[in-house]
Amino acid sequence: MARVKRVLFACAVALTAAGCATPPVVKRDILEARAWRGSALTTYGRQMVVDAAAGHAPQTVTLIDVNARAEVAGDADQRARILDRRVESVRAELSRNGIAPADIAEWPGAGPDGLQTFPPADLQTKPMVVIAHY
Repeated sequence: MARVKRVLFACAVALTAAGCATPPVVKRDILEARAWRGSALTTYGRQMVVDAAAGHAPQTVTLIDVNARAEVAGDADQRARILDRRVESVRAELSRNGIAPADIAEWPGAGPDGLQTFPPADLQTKPMVVIAHY
């Protein structure tokens, strides 16, 4: 099982949407299998989201990756429904920890083999971006 990793990425693209001269710093949190019990956050997963909310800072975008593959039996539609519920669980936990719903965006991932390191321009103004790989 892969470990939960925290990686900081410096961006190379200017933040034109906000008119800033310096680009945001991107922080990435990956919620692995032990962060989930079905589509609900475990105590461990909840703490990861709390830590991400606590690390909220100006000129920082936090990417919260909700486990690239929902490891459940079933078809693609069932896995997508579980991922949707996981995204909603993360959104609710962020809101409980003081992040305004307007500051949370969703970024559908490129797939299980894709690793997004920098959000598209329209999401660079959001402090929290929840990634789901469908």
